[in-house]
Amino acid sequence: MLRIFPIVILLLIASIAKISAQSKKARKQYDIAIEQLKSRKWDDAIKSFEKAVSIAPDFIDAHYQLGILHKAYDRDMGGVKTHFGKVISLDSNFKNPAVWRVLGEVYMHEGNYFEAKKHLSKYVTFTTEPKNYLEKCKRYLVHCDYAATHMDNPVKINPKFLPSQVNKHTKQYFPAVTADEQQLVFTVRERIGFQEFEDIYISKKINGEWGFAEPISDAINSPYVNEGTCSISADGKTLVFTICTQQGNNNNCDLFISYKQGNEWSKPKSMGQTINSPFWDSQPSLSPDGKTIFFSSRRPGGYGEEDIWMSKADENGHWGLPENLGDLVNTSGREVAPFIHPSMSTLYFSSDYHPGYGSFDLFICYKDTMNNWTEPKNLGYPINTHLEESSIFITADGKKAYFSAEATTKDNAKTERYFLYEFDLPQEVGIKQKSTYAKGTVYNKEDNSPIEANVELINLRTGKVESIVKSDKINGQYLVVLNENSHYGLFVIRQGYMYKSHTFDFETETTFDPVNLDVFLEPIKKGAMITLNNIFFETGKYKLDKKSFSELDRLVNFLNQNQSLKVEISGHTDNIGMKQNNMALSTKRAESVVDYLVENGIPAERIQYKGYGDNLPVAPNDEEASRKLNRRIECKIL
Repeated sequence: MLRIFPIVILLLIASIAKISAQSKKARKQYDIAIEQLKSRKWDDAIKSFEKAVSIAPDFIDAHYQLGILHKAYDRDMGGVKTHFGKVISLDSNFKNPAVWRVLGEVYMHEGNYFEAKKHLSKYVTFTTEPKNYLEKCKRYLVHCDYAATHMDNPVKINPKFLPSQVNKHTKQYFPAVTADEQQLVFTVRERIGFQEFEDIYISKKINGEWGFAEPISDAINSPYVNEGTCSISADGKTLVFTICTQQGNNNNCDLFISYKQGNEWSKPKSMGQTINSPFWDSQPSLSPDGKTIFFSSRRPGGYGEEDIWMSKADENGHWGLPENLGDLVNTSGREVAPFIHPSMSTLYFSSDYHPGYGSFDLFICYKDTMNNWTEPKNLGYPINTHLEESSIFITADGKKAYFSAEATTKDNAKTERYFLYEFDLPQEVGIKQKSTYAKGTVYNKEDNSPIEANVELINLRTGKVESIVKSDKINGQYLVVLNENSHYGLFVIRQGYMYKSHTFDFETETTFDPVNLDVFLEPIKKGAMITLNNIFFETGKYKLDKKSFSELDRLVNFLNQNQSLKVEISGHTDNIGMKQNNMALSTKRAESVVDYLVENGIPAERIQYKGYGDNLPVAPNDEEASRKLNRRIECKIL
């Protein structure tokens, strides 16, 4: 600001047409102030102009210069209102219409919508003013009307200031939380010398409370470099963040990615030219599995200064060409800070254009039945205010929101401060679909050592892969996100081991709580067995349900990858009904599975099948939950 200020002031000095007839003493102080401006003695100039108006209270040009100085130099908005207000009261047709624009903006940023509208309405009548200023003020007038209409119907929230061990800096913003809500990452901006730099910080929960925030890693943060606006994957293993470097007079921001193994983060790598353009690219939001990214960019092809874009990675990890989210979300204004909920059905973002309360407001939109985004909805007052609401993060279960907000200060807002808050999310601005998670550790069954494996989550209704994550190479830990009203098959796969399958039926289960699930993979050997937990039949029948195909296709892949193996497919039932009927049903069900395998290329001579009826239960047959475990299909190595 200080670097460009002298140019602004000199141009304004040159624009002065004449000095009004005032006392000689006032005129002398004014002339002294002008010379002080030329010498860049800003504080002295303010004092001299103040002396001039104290001598001659109606000295309009001195008031005008004081208004400029308070706006551009010391950011004393009270001084701006006092002196520009005096200018207008002295001359309702003052030569420079900017006084109405500046006053309107000052009142707008204070939330005084009545005064803001009065001055902005006057300014837009000066049709020869610069087009960009006129358009901006017209948008402010829209905000004034919106605020006047909607502030009387506030959203009921009770924001909670995050503890001092998190909010310990002047500026912290862009919070992101892992799906299990045990890790919080965010950006911290600190002054070093005459400059400010951004770093990424992390806080971890200890006994249910956020712990002392500290820099996330020396591998990610670097001295005198801006690293910030980050997004962390649901399992806390992938971090995408922004690095900004100075190039000439421009800040060039690109997206970088880092992966965590054990407790260590890898050296960040650029996400490449497909994601990063020669323009500003920042503020990422990752999908739960880290395979889809939303971000804000100033690249050409959008609708405004910043737009929200989306890209997906293919099975090889290569990012596709970013797609613009379209003109319902993006406008000719600025759309920034996207947050995609883990369910992938709800998007939050910040905009200065969509009708709101001024500055940047937070908005929400949903995926419709055609997979398009709906028209954005303002989150409402007091989530949004006349201050800048720049980012929001919603927990997987949709119960809680984390956000950063500009805070007012006792020194007349001369010092910008941004803090992190949390609140219970009201239903009217809530998510479309809740999420929970399954997490645990993958072990080698023989020696209980943690191992790396692919963890695949399949939507059994559609047969589509919803996410693929890897268990940690060092500690074996994994986490996958599960969405309500869905039926999933979970497959844990590693070459040289029997795969494991599990089922999560949230279409019928009444609970939707996090699942702790450790997985023990058995090396391939004679007698090793897979329980095919995603094979389904109608009661008393043996025709395969379509939801079974995802499991069967993985069994086909397993047998194709291990072509020397011969297996037995066995059917089992509970003890309801006659034994001979159960034996026949279990045999028919095992035969149906074998028929599918043969039809899909597995040689019949590699497969035997047998029905065991209710003779080999794995759980008591005393209630439905345990009887369900006994109704199963198994694959055993011969």
